[in-house]
Amino acid sequence: MNSAIMKKDRREHGKPPMADETPADKNEMIKPKRSLRFKVGVFLLIVNTPIGYGGSVLAAAIGLKTRHPALGAGLALGIYILSWNMLGLGIWMAGPEGTKLVKDLRRNWFGKNKTPPDTADPSAG
Repeated sequence: MNSAIMKKDRREHGKPPMADETPADKNEMIKPKRSLRFKVGVFLLIVNTPIGYGGSVLAAAIGLKTRHPALGAGLALGIYILSWNMLGLGIWMAGPEGTKLVKDLRRNWFGKNKTPPDTADPSAG
C-alpha cells in the first residue's frame, strides 16, 4: 500500500500522525518560495504604468511651470520610454507566471471581469 494513502487513512480515522508526517492543513498552507528575480519583475510590472503616465504628466507640468516646454516634453518622453523598458524587463524577469499574477491583480483592483457578461439572444423573443 502506498505510504501517502496510509497517511491519509490514519488521519481520516482520527489516529495521530506518524512521526514522519506533518498535519495536512500545514502542508496546504505552504506557498511556493519566489525568487528575487520574480519579485523584482512583478514590482516592475506593477509600477511601470504609474511611473510612465504620472512621470510624463509631472515632467510636462514642470516644463510648463519653468517656461521651458521643450525640456518638459523631452523629460516626459524619456520617462515614458523608461516605463516601456521597465515593462519589458519586468515581463522577462517575472515570466509568464508573474505576468498572469499582475494581470489578475490589476483585474481585481479595477474590478474588471475576466469573462464578458452573457448577452440575451434577441431572436429568442
